Amino acid sequence: MMKDRIVSFAELQMFINKNLPLGKRTVLNCGGKLFLDLLPSGNARFFVRQRIEGKDTKTVIGLYPDISLKEAREKANKIIKETQDRQDYSLSVAPTFGEYAKSWLEFFLPNPELENSHKNNKRYQTVKSYINALKGLHDVPIDRITPYIVDKVLSKTDKTQGTKYRAIRALNQCLNSAVIDEVIKENPCRNLTNSKGLLSKKYAKPKCKGYPWVPAEQLREEYFERLAHINLSRRYFYLFHAFTFVRNGAITQIEWDWIDLQNKCIKIPGVAMKNGRDFNVPITRFTEILLKNWKDECIKQDEKLSKYVFHSRSSLSTPIAMGYLQEPVRNITGVDVTMHGLRKSARTWMASIGVPELISEIALSHVSKNQLVNVYNKHDYFRERMAVLTLWDYFIYTQLPDEFRCLITPIDQGYLVKCNRELEAQKNKIDFLSSEI
Repeated sequence: MMKDRIVSFAELQMFINKNLPLGKRTVLNCGGKLFLDLLPSGNARFFVRQRIEGKDTKTVIGLYPDISLKEAREKANKIIKETQDRQDYSLSVAPTFGEYAKSWLEFFLPNPELENSHKNNKRYQTVKSYINALKGLHDVPIDRITPYIVDKVLSKTDKTQGTKYRAIRALNQCLNSAVIDEVIKENPCRNLTNSKGLLSKKYAKPKCKGYPWVPAEQLREEYFERLAHINLSRRYFYLFHAFTFVRNGAITQIEWDWIDLQNKCIKIPGVAMKNGRDFNVPITRFTEILLKNWKDECIKQDEKLSKYVFHSRSSLSTPIAMGYLQEPVRNITGVDVTMHGLRKSARTWMASIGVPELISEIALSHVSKNQLVNVYNKHDYFRERMAVLTLWDYFIYTQLPDEFRCLITPIDQGYLVKCNRELEAQKNKIDFLSSEI
């Protein structure tokens, strides 16, 4: 068997031209464990030869010229690297990443026995989803994880840039925990997203574009009119969301038992909120009429009431699915405005009429970044938020086409006149103050 070492395409062709007429099997050493096998039939195939666990093995790469010499070398290097990784894994006594991550994720589970833990299943499910984006690492010993291996895993997924970035952040949290637990000596990925290396650029934090939105004055044309012919249950949900600007995920979880019409309040427990804190939503007259009409409609359609205000199409025992709600908004409004973008519209509108920042932020269920405020100020601003929501709901009412406005009838015309007067007074107050500056 003849073995020659080559370094160029010309030498490869010379080898084939020389040995093909002989009609014998001939092997050419291409270097780096890559070989070309020239068969009597005239076919030439590339293969990788390795010694694994004391045995010689051959891995066929493909036929020449279907793949070039350069492509064969690239594939050979990849196969050799993967083999080396597997051999390294077999030498490790550390738990796999999947095993350790499973126990680490338990930290994010809510504990009802602890007061003020402010944890809910949403945070647990979010971190778990990022760990699942790294499922290619689950069988890798945790002490064998390197930036190269992480890149290899993430390159095979179809996740967005933002998801990959957050997956690496979750990975670093997990690996840092493993260092503290003395499972590994150091975290090799700690600088994966914040150094000046090529991988850091590849997985850099994407620029925040925010949710598409429109100014509140454009909601009628850009949002409500486009959704005017959607089915009834969706229209009720979209209008309830617009009136309260509570996060969509929290609204899907709201139960009828949480609604206290006597005290004009929806008491949402922390397990349904993003920040894990209980949140009381004021019920304005607009929201109250909407809820009463929707309740009557639910009993009319299903003959009995689900525990959820907005239940699944197929079952009264499960909440409505977010995908069912988001799909028509995505398809009809395109990239102009999103459901979550309405919260930005509301926040901007409140600023435009002079609502104090603290009240606006609390109305959006945002937690102040000022720790002193959180420690000392325990006022919930419920009365103030009721006044702001009333003005906002009246404004939304003025933006509604008939297909949405019919969901909140009857409503006292005198009350609408009063709301209009209060809103104009608030606007005039801002105009006066700005003219004095």
